Amino acid sequence: MKNGKKIVLLALVVILVASTVMAFTGPGKWKYIKRGQDATVFMGNAGISFTDSFYTGTVNVNRTSRNIGLKPLKNFQFTQDFLWVKFYDQNWNKIEVVTGPVYVFFKLSNKEQKALGQGRLGIYYWDTWLGQWRACPTFAVNGGTRAGCRIRFFGQYSLMFRDP
Repeated sequence: MKNGKKIVLLALVVILVASTVMAFTGPGKWKYIKRGQDATVFMGNAGISFTDSFYTGTVNVNRTSRNIGLKPLKNFQFTQDFLWVKFYDQNWNKIEVVTGPVYVFFKLSNKEQKALGQGRLGIYYWDTWLGQWRACPTFAVNGGTRAGCRIRFFGQYSLMFRDP
């Protein structure tokens, strides 16, 4: 009987520690980046790339569902789940404005590649101040198999397709 109680107590402690760690760190991928470092973090078919990083800290990259209540621009549709990017300095202060060359990118399907070539596909940033999507100047990467843009803010990004 005593061993059974110990096992139950141990299981509860493990669950409590795991839930505390998840509450602090959150989902997605976490990567420590040093000042001056080039780094790329992939999350599914999207990611972020730092060139000669301005900051030392930790980046968190996560994909979130398109069904979270945000609507696409008029005559647009979302083509992939959102890319959520957060950055924390060494003291765990959240950095919101990007300094230096930082890019987000999405791997494209054949249909998306064609739309990018026709100028009907782009990357958009959710502007929390205005409560609307804002265009991020989008360009082709890797021969058009990816779309990328240089970001100015850490936050939520989407890939949107415009109907002809």
